[in-house]
Amino acid sequence: MPVSELKIGNVALKNNLILAPLAGYTDIAFRRLCMECGAGLSVTEMVSVKGLCYKNKQTFEMLRTSEAEVPTCVQLFGSDPSDFKQALSLGVLDKFDIFDINMGCPVNKVVKNGEGSALLKTPDIAAAIVSTLAETGKPVTVKMRSGFKADENVAVPFALKMQKAGAAMVTVHARTTAQLYGGKADYNIVGEVRDALDIPVTLSGDIVDFSSFAERSSFADAFMIGRGALINPSIFSVLTGGQESKKYPLIKRHLAYLEEYFNERYAVVTIRKFFAYYLKGERGTKEFKNLIYEAQSLAEVNRLVDKYLSGI
Repeated sequence: MPVSELKIGNVALKNNLILAPLAGYTDIAFRRLCMECGAGLSVTEMVSVKGLCYKNKQTFEMLRTSEAEVPTCVQLFGSDPSDFKQALSLGVLDKFDIFDINMGCPVNKVVKNGEGSALLKTPDIAAAIVSTLAETGKPVTVKMRSGFKADENVAVPFALKMQKAGAAMVTVHARTTAQLYGGKADYNIVGEVRDALDIPVTLSGDIVDFSSFAERSSFADAFMIGRGALINPSIFSVLTGGQESKKYPLIKRHLAYLEEYFNERYAVVTIRKFFAYYLKGERGTKEFKNLIYEAQSLAEVNRLVDKYLSGI
């Protein structure tokens, strides 16, 4: 399916390209950048409902959104429906148009608590969480994997249960928890889920350019892009028929947004992580990479970017 408008419940998106929630990356600054580059929706980093219930300051800060995020979507994770209900009662989630539930994270510290992709093993609890959020009248979406154990495929029955519980969209990462982020994804599974459901189905994983998008575009109604956006946020512009932006001005905008929303230490440390992606395939950047990890201020980071990266 090509790029098109998308409705999630009663919320309309300008297109069906969604920035994936990536822990440690998709903060307010990067989401703003990707929305300005043409993403139809961006999703916060996954937010712990227990952290909200405990009124953790850092968790609350993850709920910040920019004016570019229209509509707004928060990704929540937890394993107890009562925690979700309590989090809703706090009022801090009222501003969000869409609630996304993480049922796909394979990281052990999440899974061992029955959260993330561990919910694939407890579909009744997963359905109760969906129902709890759906009672708000706002669209609820689910990000899931194809199964928990290696070679397991529970995608269709699990997704059907989420739809019955009130989900307005399901996003399928066509790998099992056991595969983590490696191995081969089976995108036929995404197509099977789409054929079985009456709600939109989103494909997540491995879209990094127009070619990889074209290979997967027939399997789903919408597409979630993570790593491809880290490499070049203007992938959203490219896929919607626009121009690919040079990386240098994108990096400069990203730095400006980090400075606007965060303290200097966070901004400097965070942008370092992005250079592993921004500079993928770029030659002649070895010296820059060595120096950027020594930089301690945004002024120094900007100076190095201007000196070494203005041509990319």
